[in-house]
Amino acid sequence: MIKYKTLYSLVLLMVISCTKDTVTDSNPDPDPGNNTGIVENEWKDNPYKLNVVYFVPNDMTPVADYEARIEKIMFDAQEFFAINLEREGYGRTSFGLDLTNEGKLNIITITGQQGKSAYPYSGGGGVVVTELEAYFNQHPDKKKSEHTLVLLPSTSGDPLNPGGVPFYGYGRYCFALDYEHMDAKYLGQNTNLGNLATKWIGGLVHELGHGLNAPHNRELKSLKPTLGTALMGTGNSSYGKSPTFITAAHSAIFANSQTFRTSTRSDWYSGASTKITNIKGKFEGNKIIVAGNFTSNSQVTAINIWHDPHPAGAANQDYDALSYTSLPIGQDSLYFESSLDDFYDLNGKYQLRFSFLHENGSRVTRAYEYEFINNIPTIEVINTRDLMDRSTWSIIDVDSEEDNGPVSGLLDGDVASFWHTQWKNTLPNHPHYFVLDMGAVTTIKGFAFENRSSLNGSIKDFEMFKSNDGVNWTSIGTYSLAQVQNVQYVDLASVQSFRYMKLVTLNSHGDFSYTHLAELNAYNN
Repeated sequence: MIKYKTLYSLVLLMVISCTKDTVTDSNPDPDPGNNTGIVENEWKDNPYKLNVVYFVPNDMTPVADYEARIEKIMFDAQEFFAINLEREGYGRTSFGLDLTNEGKLNIITITGQQGKSAYPYSGGGGVVVTELEAYFNQHPDKKKSEHTLVLLPSTSGDPLNPGGVPFYGYGRYCFALDYEHMDAKYLGQNTNLGNLATKWIGGLVHELGHGLNAPHNRELKSLKPTLGTALMGTGNSSYGKSPTFITAAHSAIFANSQTFRTSTRSDWYSGASTKITNIKGKFEGNKIIVAGNFTSNSQVTAINIWHDPHPAGAANQDYDALSYTSLPIGQDSLYFESSLDDFYDLNGKYQLRFSFLHENGSRVTRAYEYEFINNIPTIEVINTRDLMDRSTWSIIDVDSEEDNGPVSGLLDGDVASFWHTQWKNTLPNHPHYFVLDMGAVTTIKGFAFENRSSLNGSIKDFEMFKSNDGVNWTSIGTYSLAQVQNVQYVDLASVQSFRYMKLVTLNSHGDFSYTHLAELNAYNN
């Protein structure tokens, strides 16, 4: 355990994270003014360590005393994570840090290949990552995990108004800045330096959450009075000032992240495939209740769900997403209850996302859409139907397909693969079409369509035709699909029997020339 005699206790008392739960220190340090340094780091034996990099443009120098200041901030962050994860049932779990023999934080200080103008806030993160990847390739012993925190000295020229450098999550990299007064001793002070400390140290811990795999979310309304503000929501504006915490869903993500784990493996974050085979939702007892089944090629250790008010589904549109977590039931089932007492807004459209956390750290996410009408959630729209066997199906003709978007993707059961019309070297316009052969005359009540996660250009209006010989075609109607990820069930005007179906697009959402579709199914009940 890391032991300090500083403002650390006050920080823990007043803030933790920046989105959902708050944590308090039940045993405050009796002597916060005496900084005695490290006795022992509780997570020193974690096999994977967060890489902490101090990146200095070649026309700048490091900010004075950066090593001691950043060390204190990072050790406090370790403890903050440990307290929150322990509250959620994971024990005193935290991310590992690379330490020297003296127990000091080992910060990798790197001089950039270019001057400060090459590393601006917008676009500079990618430039830094390119240089760091080259560095780690040349010095593989320096890379202790897949996760890296990068700090750059502020380039604003004003120590009371720092900025100008990357400050965001970037995959498993995350960026923060350093400035003269970035010191944990100011956290909790009702001063300009105290406000800056909350903004930039709280911001660092927030971005670190991104670098350790967490998206945004908001604290449940029912928890805010006791836990405060979620770290991955607006906790970067409360950290060190008022209660701040890590939500249960994010605790599950962190506990499953590489740098928190105590065992090694060789397949970290390798691809996993999980499919929801059945899902049912209902509103009962003032709760949204969702239950279902799934299949996966990798062990699922936890499942998170997110109720995300629109706009949803894109970067930085999830600060208001409410999250819940649960263990799988057996090997293939899930169940969640979400009380409306947790919601801030009972109006408008929501995206419901399921995130399956796998034992190797990878995640698979599926999304559905529903909305509130007169304060009541229409959650039943996500309910699945019994789909027909597709083992004899094949796509026998298509007007356009990309090399990485073959039409065969419509029938493989994986929404991550999909049919996409050409767009790289040529961009043919609508109408586009494909022809389905079901192998024999089949009785059909309707077809089920599922979009990929990126919805720009998804099919909007289309016409379907039927045939028993693949030559002579009869229209069975014109239909429309919404720009959502839900499975969309399109009933035919009447139950019909035929062998071949031809789908012809008329346009796409966004009026793009291209279009795409992830999965095609049918039902007869």
